[in-house]
Formats: sequence, structure tokens, C-alpha cells
Amino acid sequence: YYILIFYTSLKNVIMINDKNSKEVKIMEKILITGASSGIGKELARNLAGRSRKMYLLARSIDKLNLLKKELEEKNSLLECICIKYDLTDTGDLESITENCDVDLVINCAGIGKITEFLKLSDEEDLNTVNVNFISPLILTKKFSEKFLQDGKGIILNVCSTAALYQHPYMAIYSSAKSALLHYSLALDEELSHKNKNVRVLSVCPGPTASNFFAKDVQEKFGSSQKFMMTSEDVAKEIIKMIEKKKRFSIIGFRNKLSMFLINLLPISLQLKLVGLILKKVIK
Repeated sequence: YYILIFYTSLKNVIMINDKNSKEVKIMEKILITGASSGIGKELARNLAGRSRKMYLLARSIDKLNLLKKELEEKNSLLECICIKYDLTDTGDLESITENCDVDLVINCAGIGKITEFLKLSDEEDLNTVNVNFISPLILTKKFSEKFLQDGKGIILNVCSTAALYQHPYMAIYSSAKSALLHYSLALDEELSHKNKNVRVLSVCPGPTASNFFAKDVQEKFGSSQKFMMTSEDVAKEIIKMIEKKKRFSIIGFRNKLSMFLINLLPISLQLKLVGLILKKVIK
């Protein structure tokens, strides 16, 4: 009798593991926005080995074509499709959902500046909101609808530790990323009551050694650059979070520790501290 119970339990464990191993195949058809550089590019590189179709979306078609060549040479079974699209334009995003046959969407594109709010034009503010919030919101909603019809699918939104507390001198960027994070978390909870195989995951990397900021701005970060994670390391951690299907995660131990410590402070002190740090960068 006990042997039978043990055998049944073991069989169930094996079935669960087999099921999980099959679920990893959800990375076979992927859309990555912001794929031409930084974290998006490294995600494409690290996922290329397990994918058979990859849609690479960014503004620079030349950079995408170079990446396509690199990835297809490494994996002869992989088909890369380059999509030139500027996510400041929110008007034609539905065509992307209609034409991309995927089971994993990674919204990784992002833009932002460290500067005084008066030095940003209304157009720059709107573009920052569109790229960091409105466009990924629309893609997330449309693909969620599509995945519910398909019965499975994952959307991963790359937010930022800037979404977790207020950023003077990056007010628009941090606000847009915060909005994306809140939307993603809330939508994932809604989806859990419809189909647990359709997910919206959120990750928050911190400042990363990439070309997100201009070179002269990066230099002003000084010695703190040594503690920044590389885009490749961030990408590898993000993939782990996708495999675990973790709803929310802060990427990197230092970033987790920083978030813990800053949240011990009252908001007034958080604002003063972050403001002092970022104000040094714009001088």
C-alpha cells in the first residue's frame, strides 16, 4: 500500500516536472522590443539558442539586421524577423499583435533623461510616456487578449527600480515606469482568475552598464559605475524569472538591498537623497 502511494506520488512529481519542462518551450516564439541594444539585445542573444522564431523590434533597422545575422548564424533553425517601429507612435500597435505569432512578449524598450523638468519639451515628455508606458500597455493588453484565446502565453514588462520610488530630475521616466509596473501587477492578478497559463510578469533592473544614458552622463556616475550590472547579466537574471514565472522581481542583490534600505526612509528623505544624487549628474 505504501509502495503504491510512493509510486503514485513519484509519478505525479515526474508529470509536474515534465509539464514544467514543456512550459519552458513557451520561449520558442518571441517578440522583443528595444532589441537593437542594451538589455533587449542581450535577451535576444541569450534566448536565441532555445527559440525557433524571434521578432526583433526597434527604431534602427540596420542594427536589427546585424543582430539578425549574428543570431541566425549561431542557430540555423532560428528565423529572425526585424520590425522597424518607433514606440513613440502608439497608433499602429495593433498591427504588431496581429502579425506576430508568439507565445512570449518582452517589452524592453525604454527612453529617459536625467535633467530638470523645464528643459524637457512637451514632445519629449509625451514620447517618454509613450515608450515607457502607453505602448507597452497597449501591447500587453492586446497580447493578453490573444493569449487568452490561445490558452497560454507570457508577457514580461521590463520596468525599473525607478518605478519603486520617486525620482526628481527623472520625474517623467520614473512615473511612466511606475505606471507600467502597477498596471502589469494588477493585470496579472486579473488574468490569474481567467487562465493561469497566461501571465504578465514584471522585472525591475537598476542602473545598468549600457548605452541607455549618454557617455558623458555615465561618466558622472563616477565610481558607482563599478557596481552596475552588465546588460548580459541582467538579461540572464530576467530569463531565470521567466522560467520561474515570478510575478515581480528586482534584479540584482545590490538593487534589492538598495530598495530595502531606501524604503526604511520617509518619503521626504527619499526625495532629498535621490534628488541630491541625480542633481550631481546634471551639473
